[in-house]
Amino acid sequence: MRLNALSAGVEAPTLCFSGAIHSVFHQACNVSLESDALLTLVSSEKGNLSQGIRLRTPSQFTFLNQLRVGQPVACRGGILRISGSNLSVDLRTASLWHIDLKGLRVDLHQRDTAQAWVVAWLELKKHRRGNGMSAIIAATPVSRQYPVTSSGMKTFVERAVQTVPALIDATRNLQIDSAITVFRTLIGLGPGLTPSGDDFIVGYLAGLWSTAGSDPPRLRFMSSVGAWLFQAAAGTNAISRTYIKSAVNGNVSEPIATLAQRFWKTKSMDSVREATRTALQVGHTSGTDGVLGLLLGCIVWSSPSSLYFSRPQRLLRTLLTPHHSQVDIG
Repeated sequence: MRLNALSAGVEAPTLCFSGAIHSVFHQACNVSLESDALLTLVSSEKGNLSQGIRLRTPSQFTFLNQLRVGQPVACRGGILRISGSNLSVDLRTASLWHIDLKGLRVDLHQRDTAQAWVVAWLELKKHRRGNGMSAIIAATPVSRQYPVTSSGMKTFVERAVQTVPALIDATRNLQIDSAITVFRTLIGLGPGLTPSGDDFIVGYLAGLWSTAGSDPPRLRFMSSVGAWLFQAAAGTNAISRTYIKSAVNGNVSEPIATLAQRFWKTKSMDSVREATRTALQVGHTSGTDGVLGLLLGCIVWSSPSSLYFSRPQRLLRTLLTPHHSQVDIG
C-alpha cells in the first residue's frame, strides 16, 4: 500500500533519512531517527505537527494493522519504506506546514484579543477533562474541591497549584534562574503518555512566543530558558522530549498554534471557541494541559499595572475558583 503525504511540518525530514518504528497507535506512529529525533506519521484525521507528516489515509485505516515496533525505516528520494511492511509513503506530495508563533503579536490590551482569551478560558473551565495539570482549575483548595483518591495524585495537584504562580512571577520579571527552578519541577510531572507537566510547558512556551514580539529582554529570556529546556528535556520520555525541543524553537502542534493564531487575528468569537474545543480534544490530558499553558503564557507579559496580571497569586486564585465566570483583564 502506498500513501501520499498531505503535509510535512517545518521540522520533518522528507528526502533522505533512516530510523526505526518507535511506537504505534491507531492514527499515528513515531519513527526514531538516527539523529535521535522523532518523526511522527499521522492519518488524515489528525492535525499537523511541526515534526510530523500527515498522510492521505483511506477510511478505517489504522497504523496498528501495518506496522510494529522496531521495524527499520528508510527514506530515499522522497519515498519512505518500512522493512517487513507493504506500506510506503510518497513524501514528494507533501506541502509545508508551519505556523510561525514568533511572528504573532498577541496583545491582550486589544479588546478583541482579550475577549478571545476569556472565551478560550471559559471553554477550558467547562471542559475539565482528565486529571492532569488542568485539574488545578477545580483544585482550590485540593482537599475540598478536587476528589483526590491517592496521595500521589494529591501531591501532583498540590505541586501544580504551588508551581504555576511561581513560574508566572519568574517569567514576568525575566528571572531566568527562578524560572528554570520551576521548569525543573514540571518536566515529566503527572499522568499521561506525554506527562501533564510536559504538555503544560509546551503550551506555556507557545504563549510566550506568541507575545514576546521583538522585545530584546524577553527574547534573551526565551533564549536562555530555551537552551536549558532543550538539554533538560532528556529527563522525560522520547515523545515529550521531541515536543519540548520543538516548542523551544517556537514550533507546536496545529491545534495549539491555530488557537494562538486566533488570538492574534480574531475573526469571530465562534472561531475562537471552535479552535479551543479542537485543541482541548487532543489526547486524554494533553489538550487541556496544553491549552492551560498557552492561556497562562499569553498573560505573563501583560501590563504590570493590570489588577490581576501583576499579581500571579491573586490571578491564579481568581481564575482557578470553580464558580468563577468572569475574568477582569484590565
